[in-house]
Amino acid sequence: MRLPRARFDLTILVFLALAAHFLYLHYSGDFFFPDSVTYLTPAHNLLRGLGFSVERDLPETFRTPGYPLFLLPFLAATLNVVPIVVVQHLLAVALVPAVYLVARRITGSRPGALAAGLIMALDIPTIHYANKVLTESLFTFVLFGLFVLVLRIRRRGATIALMLASGAIAGVLVLIRPAAILYFLVPALFLALTENLRKVAAFTAIAVLIPAVWGIRNSVEAGGFTVSSVAGINMLLHRAAPSIAIFEKGAFQDDLAMWQERLTAAANREIVEREHVRSIDDVDGPVAARYYGEIGGRIAFEHPWGLTLVVIRGVLVDLFETDFEAIVMVSRIPSTILEEVIGAVTVGVTLLALLGAVALWKRDRAVAALIVATIGYFVLISAGGESEARFRVPVVPMIAIAAGAGVEAMRRGVRESAN
Repeated sequence: MRLPRARFDLTILVFLALAAHFLYLHYSGDFFFPDSVTYLTPAHNLLRGLGFSVERDLPETFRTPGYPLFLLPFLAATLNVVPIVVVQHLLAVALVPAVYLVARRITGSRPGALAAGLIMALDIPTIHYANKVLTESLFTFVLFGLFVLVLRIRRRGATIALMLASGAIAGVLVLIRPAAILYFLVPALFLALTENLRKVAAFTAIAVLIPAVWGIRNSVEAGGFTVSSVAGINMLLHRAAPSIAIFEKGAFQDDLAMWQERLTAAANREIVEREHVRSIDDVDGPVAARYYGEIGGRIAFEHPWGLTLVVIRGVLVDLFETDFEAIVMVSRIPSTILEEVIGAVTVGVTLLALLGAVALWKRDRAVAALIVATIGYFVLISAGGESEARFRVPVVPMIAIAAGAGVEAMRRGVRESAN
């Protein structure tokens, strides 16, 4: 398909993205987040020949190996993390022309594609978390690569080799960020609309096999089959605890911290009793995490209304949290103005994406379903007490494309009204 004036559009969009990302890099000077050390430690230990571990003889099961392996070549060359964040900014910038081209193809609209590219280029959480030693930029880049590949397969068909490659990417996603553990079902169902079951089965098999191999490693090294012990911990701390805390009368975060402490202490006592040990420290990490998941799930489902409210709150936070504080740090504009403007833009983009999803559904239901299911999956799976703007980052490209479709739908509506 010939795309008139695409080169001019892409030049402008890439220039804007580079300016936004690298001005932020220049003025922020802060590259760490509380989670950063949990990725840097196993990466450093790998370099020291200690294996994927927290410390000597203590295998790491909380984090998966994808992002620490990404960090290895940088850490081998220098202890300075600036090269890491520079590459992460470049990965985010590379998504801008990719989003433009995909939006242009899906919407058939230059204005819609320009809107999608602008949203991707100037998205604040995307820029902010590219500046941190965190998984967001790498995960978003790989996820969008899978998204584009799946769209290509639907348009042109696929060989078994291409389906296996797609499945491998889906499996690698889990090793970068365990939240993707069930995402393979979304592209598998999408591909099942056009491909035979043998090819879809090949995709699914490799997507499941890769994280399963890591789970076996954890079983052998740490005594429990799990892809990541973070899931069980999240169930207790970010599903069960907030399901109770949300009904307290104080500040939610304060009440949440209180209930997290209480439930952790109660769970530890139960685990010690069931495992017949003296201390929770005598229980292997994956085993304790399995108990946390079981106990947390039990408590959460004993408070179904609280859990429902927590999920609703989490979805709203994931979609509408602005992270305007990230810009306050590097801007002289009064924070109250920034908060209002950025808040309005965030709401506007989300509403445009909703309108665009409806418009795409009328044109191509399968593509609309893939976009909505991808956004919905990652928003819902992180909708808990831990919800924040950074959990929206992996689906910003899809939100941008849907918003671009929304811009085109509005443009057509105005044009039809004028006629």
